[in-house]
Amino acid sequence: MIYLYGDSHVHFSFRDLKLDYTDLYKSSITMFRIGRDNIIINFNKDIIQKNDIIILSYGEVDCRCHIQRQINLGNNEDNIINELVSNYFTTIKNNTTNLDVKIIIVGIIPPTNKNDYEILNGPIMHEFPFIGSNKNRVRYTNKMNKLLKKFSIINNYIYFNPYSYYKRPNGTLKFELSDNIVHLGDNSFFLEKFIELYNKINNKIINWELIIIFILIHILIIKDQMQH
Repeated sequence: MIYLYGDSHVHFSFRDLKLDYTDLYKSSITMFRIGRDNIIINFNKDIIQKNDIIILSYGEVDCRCHIQRQINLGNNEDNIINELVSNYFTTIKNNTTNLDVKIIIVGIIPPTNKNDYEILNGPIMHEFPFIGSNKNRVRYTNKMNKLLKKFSIINNYIYFNPYSYYKRPNGTLKFELSDNIVHLGDNSFFLEKFIELYNKINNKIINWELIIIFILIHILIIKDQMQH
């Protein structure tokens, strides 16, 4: 089984995936909150079984407003980002200890151009508005993704980020491929790349199982020969 955990982006990006999956997203959850509270929202370790796939996708809201807010309070940009990602991975490790699963960390979607959004929808009036210029939010997203990839490699997780296809030359989201807000609208390329990754993962699992079976058979043959 595939389990999806994240903010609304995991819901939109994996929408209509032609595989068995359980969507356990919760909107507007920040990476900061996951790291601070040491809790993955809606995560239940007891339902996870061997060889399940756990997918986590957080960070867009942090890049949209949280990082710039902290900078405005006088905090260092790189320190903010390092702490966000480090605490995030600590929470993942704490909650998945002793699970024999594949963990996939999804990169952060390109930030939406503020003007694209406001022309159609007007200014964001809730607690997660655009804070910081488009250029700055692109930089935050790139730095976050670089660290997500680094920490994924360190922890033997799989880093999955096909979002370059959805990126304009200036780093913002191709609004014509969005849902006219901040999510993917046309997610066909995203799903195509995930299916490729899924098949690759499954082939590796099958190959290891075949190797184990071969070794066991070989051991039985040797034992039989020794008895004769």
